[in-house]
Amino acid sequence: MKSLNDPFVENEYTEEASERWPDKYAESQRRLGKLTDTEKRELFARTEENHQLLARLFTSGQAANSEEVQQAIASHYGWVSAFWTPDRAAYIGLGEMYVADPRFAANYNKYAPGLAHFMRDAMAVWANENL
Repeated sequence: MKSLNDPFVENEYTEEASERWPDKYAESQRRLGKLTDTEKRELFARTEENHQLLARLFTSGQAANSEEVQQAIASHYGWVSAFWTPDRAAYIGLGEMYVADPRFAANYNKYAPGLAHFMRDAMAVWANENL
């Protein structure tokens, strides 16, 4: 499986994303296209660090609504917003997709089994409190 987080290559999800969410996909491509290669690498390195942090928080038994987890989710929202800016419903829906779509679930669960569900729950808390 190719990474969902590769900033430099089109992958098997490109066509699907452009068909399912044409406006959001176009906006994300415009935003990404404005970044230098170094900025892209830094952006994707930050998200890798964020996923690892969320996995550590999850496996250490932190609650989805804990301050530490919510701070990490705020960073995740910032990363997502580098591509498109979701409102409350869209961000909650994104978390739902992390669980419902096996490709997304596998992408997050590789950090820790069950992380996709944990992120979904934490994203819903953050969205309801901040968006």
